Amino acid sequence: MPFVLEFTEADLDRPLTEPEKVASTMREMFDGKTPVRTKDFADRLGRNYGTVHLHRAARLGLLKCVPRKGWLPTAAK
Repeated sequence: MPFVLEFTEADLDRPLTEPEKVASTMREMFDGKTPVRTKDFADRLGRNYGTVHLHRAARLGLLKCVPRKGWLPTAAK
């Protein structure tokens, strides 16, 4: 079909979702080797430990959980 339009994420001007914001903040906090602890992340956002929803970002493939260590960003965007 010669008249099919294709769109990419760059074509769609939309605000970031909460999991994307979480992943972006996590990338800023990551030092390159040490996983970021959930408590440190919550403190940075000024929230309590249970309200940061890191698992939502992990389900979307934006973060990786390292059990008993913390979180790692999966890819820089």
